[in-house]
Amino acid sequence: MTLDLLEMPELEDLTLYQQLVDNKADLNSPDLLPNAGELHAAIAMAKLLDKTDKEVKMVLGSFSGAVSDQPNYLKSLENCLDRDVKFKIIFLGKPNKKSKAYKLLLSKQETGRDINFANASSSFIKKLTHSDGEKHFSVYDNNKFRFEKDTKKYLAFFSFNDDDKAQALNKIFDAEWQSVCHSLPA
Repeated sequence: MTLDLLEMPELEDLTLYQQLVDNKADLNSPDLLPNAGELHAAIAMAKLLDKTDKEVKMVLGSFSGAVSDQPNYLKSLENCLDRDVKFKIIFLGKPNKKSKAYKLLLSKQETGRDINFANASSSFIKKLTHSDGEKHFSVYDNNKFRFEKDTKKYLAFFSFNDDDKAQALNKIFDAEWQSVCHSLPA
């Protein structure tokens, strides 16, 4: 019997993908894993949030909701915030004020959680925007990361344990954070 992935129902594909991501996370794997599509992105990012203990740094467009408002993402985000994980978020665009994730972050910020927002500089936006679109990335606890190379198709790669790539992205983030270090009004 051969496995024809083209005929596999989407739910079964998502279940297998979730199992792969869970397994790699449990092993603290340094493997570079792909994700394609908003549902895969939500699975990957939710698990990265689940495995974060101290700090999340994100460069994103706006919290459009396609990924950030998925129930699994929101649950992992809330659990992460309840563990007092620190968040620094740089927006390349205007935050989507209707986003459930953005609203959750704002409500936790109001209760004193260490959550900070900044708008990217025009030079940073230019660096992350090419003819094929914007690039987004996140760093978790300085050793985990996700880099999204196609934000329209949610094509990205991520790892649960890659210090070198996470630190390279961390340096890029920290340089921009220092240059724009101001909070967004709620």
